[in-house]
Amino acid sequence: MNTGVPARSYALERLYLDQHRDFVIDTIPALLAWLTPSSRPSQPFVFEVSVSTGEQAGLECLRLSWDIEALAAQDPTLLDRARRLRQGTSAQREHVVELAAYGLALVAVSVWMPGRRIVAWAKHSTPDMLLDPTPGALRGVEVAGRSRGGLPSLRTALARKRAALDVMLDVAEAHVSLWCGSPRVALHVQVKP
Repeated sequence: MNTGVPARSYALERLYLDQHRDFVIDTIPALLAWLTPSSRPSQPFVFEVSVSTGEQAGLECLRLSWDIEALAAQDPTLLDRARRLRQGTSAQREHVVELAAYGLALVAVSVWMPGRRIVAWAKHSTPDMLLDPTPGALRGVEVAGRSRGGLPSLRTALARKRAALDVMLDVAEAHVSLWCGSPRVALHVQVKP
């Protein structure tokens, strides 16, 4: 990671305070399973994030860490669910990257859009996570995750998602939050207005 890049630290257990529990609880086991090949990872996990939202623009490092006991206090089944996802014995095994990306997008909203909260999941439409579900004036975050491919893969996804959101007249504000596991890079971009 580039040492001259500003860094932001975020403790994952804080997500339960920054966002509604219902939107957090299913994402954290997947996030832990995706980031950690074993149950005793070395922390922090650092993502290089290109941010362009509102008045913020530039490259930053997100230093993600957690206290496993604090997380387990919020969700007593967390460790077992993360283990099952890691081992592939969960029905959600094919959705680990997707769910982990949702968790990271919740972190991104908390870090780069302070005070804003996800209030609903969209059903079969874009954007995935809604900040405001007002009909005709939706505000939200479209999310995707990739296991590998780095910035080229994320830029391709951004172009596709931006094009889709641009033509949606019922979306007043849209952000795209894209995450890659190897290398650990991300894009968090406001694409509308």
